[in-house]
Amino acid sequence: MSFLKYFIFVFTVNFMLKDISSISGHSFWKIKELVENRREKSAIHDYRRLYGSGQFIEEVLLTQPLDHFDAYSSRTYKQKIYINAKNWNKPNGPIFLYIGGEVALSNRSAYSGHHVQMAKLFGAMVVAAEHRFYGDSINDDGLHLDQLQHLSSQQGLADLTKVHNYITTRYELNDNKWICFGGSYPGALSAWFRLKFPHLVFGAVASSAPVQAQTDFQGYNEVVAQSLADPAVGGSKQCTAQVAEAFQKIDRMVSGQQTKGLAKDFLSCGSLSEPNDQKVFVNILAAIFMGIVQFNNEFPFLNIKNLCNIMRESGDSYSNLQKINQMMMKLTNQSCVDNRYSSYLSYLRNQTVDRRALKLSIRQWIWQTCTQFGYYMTCKDGTSCPFSRLMTLESHLALCKEVYKISENMVPKFVQFTNDYYGANHPKGTRIIFVNGSIDPWHFLSVLKSDQVSGEVAVFINGTAHCADMATQKSTDPQSLKEARLVIQKEIASWLKET
Repeated sequence: MSFLKYFIFVFTVNFMLKDISSISGHSFWKIKELVENRREKSAIHDYRRLYGSGQFIEEVLLTQPLDHFDAYSSRTYKQKIYINAKNWNKPNGPIFLYIGGEVALSNRSAYSGHHVQMAKLFGAMVVAAEHRFYGDSINDDGLHLDQLQHLSSQQGLADLTKVHNYITTRYELNDNKWICFGGSYPGALSAWFRLKFPHLVFGAVASSAPVQAQTDFQGYNEVVAQSLADPAVGGSKQCTAQVAEAFQKIDRMVSGQQTKGLAKDFLSCGSLSEPNDQKVFVNILAAIFMGIVQFNNEFPFLNIKNLCNIMRESGDSYSNLQKINQMMMKLTNQSCVDNRYSSYLSYLRNQTVDRRALKLSIRQWIWQTCTQFGYYMTCKDGTSCPFSRLMTLESHLALCKEVYKISENMVPKFVQFTNDYYGANHPKGTRIIFVNGSIDPWHFLSVLKSDQVSGEVAVFINGTAHCADMATQKSTDPQSLKEARLVIQKEIASWLKET
C-alpha cells in the first residue's frame, strides 16, 4: 500500500476513534489503545449479531482485602467481575475464569472470544475478573506510592481465590471443574493460578504468557527483527535492513549533534538537545514498529506488510521512516510528538485516579515492571535489534528510581524473586496449555516445548501475533490458527472428561 493510500485510510477511520493523543509515553501504548477500541467495536458487533439486544451479563463489585497477607489490615477495595451464566449447564457445568490484566476489563470478556465459544460448547459459566488497581478496581488513593505496594501478581492471585469462593458459595457449586484463561500478563497469571492453587483450578490456558521475568529483554526486538523479515507475513530481509539503516542514521545525527534536524524531520513538539529527550524520541519511534508487529493485523492496515511496503517506497530509508512517523501521528491525532522526558515523568508521577481515562494504566504497569518483571526492551550492539542503540537498560531503570524510588540494583533482585517463586519458563505445572505465535515477541519468554511428564502442552502457531488464539474464531482465520484452537479445544475436552 502506498503512503498516499495510507493517509486516505487514516482520514476515513479517524472519525471512529476517540482522541487518544493525550496518552503520554511512547506510541506502543497508543497502538494498544487503538487495538482495544477495535476489539471493543468488533465484540459489540458480534454480540448484536448473535444475541440481539438481550442483556445477560451481570456486573458485580466484590469487596476484596487490600492486603491478603496482613491479617491485621482492614482496608478493602472493590473488584469488578462479570458473570455470564447464559449457557451454563447447571448445576454441574464447568466454570471458565477469564483473568484480566494491565488494562480496564470490558464486559466483552464475558461474551466474546474463543473461551466464550468453548463455554457454549461445554456448557460453562464464564466469569471475568478485573485485575486490582486497573480499570474500576482501584481506590481513589490507589496511585499513591504507599498504596501501589499492594499491586502485585501474588495479591492478584489471592484476589482470584476470593472470586472462586464467591462464585462457589453463590451458586452452591460442588465439584465443578474450573478452567482459567488469560493472555499476555494475564496469560502468565493463568498459568500461575493453576500452579499455585491446583486445588481450585483444574486446568489453565496461558496465551502469549511471558512466565519468565527478565530485566534486560533483548529478545523482544530480536523477534521483532525476525518478524519484519518474515515473508509469510509480508516482511523481508530488505525491510529489516532498511529499518536498521534509518535508525543508524538517527544515531549518527544524535552523536553529531544534529538534533535540530531530527526535531524538524520527525515533528517533535520540542527540542531534542537533551540526552533524556533523545532516548524518549528513539523509543517512541521504535515502538511504532514494535506495537504493529506485536498486534499485527489487529487494526486495519496496521501490519508488517504495510510497514515494509512504506519502507520499500522510493526514497531513502530515513525519509520513509519519516512517513511512518507521520502516519502514526495522523492515526492518533497528534500535531507534533511530545518527546520530552519531563512530560513522561509528569504522566507517570500523576497520582490522581481519573476514572474516565483508566483504559490504559501506565503508572501501574511500570510499577509492576520495576517491582516484579523487568521486561525492558533494549537494543544493543551484537544483537539483531534494528533500532537505536540509545534504547538502553539504564534509561528504563532510571524511571524506577525517579518515579517510584526503587534503586537500579533492586530491580534485578525483584525479577529473580519472581522467577524463583513461579519457576520462570520451566514451571513444571500440570494441565497448562501455553499458546504462542511465531511473530509475537513475547513468545521469547514463554514455554515453547511440551512436557509430557508434567502435563504442560505447548502450542506454537506460525504466522500469528500476540494472543491471536483468544479472539472469536472466524472463517477468514489462517489454517494454522484454526488448527491451534482445535488443539486447545480437544485438550480442554479431555480435562473435562477426567474424574
